[in-house]
Amino acid sequence: MTSSPDPVEGIQRRLDRERTARHEAENIAERVTADFYRVNAELESLNESLKEFIAVTAHDLRGPLTAILGMASTLSKRWPDLPTETRAQFLSTIERQGKRLARLIDDLLTASTIEAGALETVADVVPIRDAMAELMSGFNDRSEEIRCVADDVDAVVDRDHLQRILTNYVRNALTYGSPPIEVLTRDAGSWVQIEVRDCGEGVPEELVPRLFGKFVRGASSHEKGGTGLGLSIVRGLAHANGGETWYEQNQPTGSCFGVRLRKRVAA
Repeated sequence: MTSSPDPVEGIQRRLDRERTARHEAENIAERVTADFYRVNAELESLNESLKEFIAVTAHDLRGPLTAILGMASTLSKRWPDLPTETRAQFLSTIERQGKRLARLIDDLLTASTIEAGALETVADVVPIRDAMAELMSGFNDRSEEIRCVADDVDAVVDRDHLQRILTNYVRNALTYGSPPIEVLTRDAGSWVQIEVRDCGEGVPEELVPRLFGKFVRGASSHEKGGTGLGLSIVRGLAHANGGETWYEQNQPTGSCFGVRLRKRVAA
């Protein structure tokens, strides 16, 4: 004879299932709520970054553009009346501001490409001594302030990206630091390590943790026209090539900006 189901046991099982379902629903609700607040915080952060991006970009574009338009207008209206020397000065300023504008636009395009994860890299075997010679050719007018010391070693890196990294570091050292500027390259095991050192005042301590972020600018950057994008681009280019960047104080004074890149290992 089959015994009848215990009604109390059936009720208990049903209560257990309902309790389990309720706990699962509560857990799902908690996860959904947490995800909502996380996404909302990310959107707010993105919105603030976008506002900052638009404000900084508008300000930095307006400066050189205003100078170019103003001087071009003056030259157009008063060309016959202006002394030859003044014309030459105006044209030189227009050229300089035009180059600054082109550099800013290039930085913005590169930064947005890195941010979108769409940066293309071509891994070349680059002799570092050749890279140093190419670097110095871009600073002919200030070459006496720069000293390069390079081991006979090859890096595996996109050639254009390497020049962009080094040029940015050296330009920063010349703009915000003090000579002599040293570009030191050495064989570091499976890596090629490059350091750009200057003898200036160094980076303010409160700025160091955010140094390679976008739109990070100190007081001197505002005075000297820095965009706040250069170092974030350097880090993005280095990461895209499997490398890394860092900053440390130079000794006894100044800054040291470094990049570590993959070294070609002989077969």
